[in-house]
Order: sequence, then C-alpha cells, then structure tokens
Amino acid sequence: MKYRVDSYILEYIENENKYYISFLDSANQECRIEIDKEIFDIYMSSKKSYVKIKNETSRYIEQSELTEEDIYNRAKYKVKDAEEIFIDNLEREKLRKAKEKLTDTQIRRLELHIVDEVTIRDLAKLENVRKNQIEKSIQLGIKKLKKLINE
Repeated sequence: MKYRVDSYILEYIENENKYYISFLDSANQECRIEIDKEIFDIYMSSKKSYVKIKNETSRYIEQSELTEEDIYNRAKYKVKDAEEIFIDNLEREKLRKAKEKLTDTQIRRLELHIVDEVTIRDLAKLENVRKNQIEKSIQLGIKKLKKLINE
C-alpha cells in the first residue's frame, strides 16, 4: 500500500512486512528509507490529523465567507414560497385548459416542434404535407394558446 502525503510517500509492503518512507532530498534525489512500524503509524496518524485539520479549516473559511444569499443560490433545488407555487399551478392549469381548445393536430405538431425539437421540414415529411401547412398550423396554435392564456 502506498500513501502520498504532500512531499513524501509512505509505503507498506505486505509480503515483506516492511515499511518505507520515500521523499526527495535537498539535491532533488529520490530517497527511500526503511522505517519501523511505530514511525509508520505516527506518520499515518499525523497524515490523518493533517487532512482532518485541512478539511475543517477549508470548510470553515469557505463557509465563513458565504452570505445567506450565496448559500441559498447554491441550493440544488431552490425552495419556492407559497406564492410562487400558487402562480405556477395557476399558469399550469391555464395552459392545460387552453390546450384542450386546440385541435389534436395542433397539439401534436406543437409538442413535436417545441418539446421534441422536430424541425418544421421534418414534420412536413413525417405527415406528408407541405411545409407551409405545418408552419401555419403551429402559428395558429401558438396564437390561440396566447389568447386563451391571457384571458
């Protein structure tokens, strides 16, 4: 097993039951020295302590510099207040009711074009109609939806 700690490497070779420390000396030469298990354990515990202190410090420093607004903005799922939820539900209901007033063809074409991002040209090929028929149907559908939602 090898453990890299900043500027040195701790190593335990199980089949030989030997412990080593490797590092670069002041002449930039790689050195590998066999050490006792006690020294290896002390290095390992100091490494764990070092990592723990480093993590705690970095967490504390980072969090102490964050405002409540920063923390809120980092949230993966932002919590909506009751008013936002109400408005979302109202708009969704308006859209559902408006969608009921469209023809099946308009609904299909709008969903394919807007949701599934199918091009007008591909829609025309798919339905075996002219491109301008698809465009007109989509434009009329959008116009009708806008009118019904804004009522």
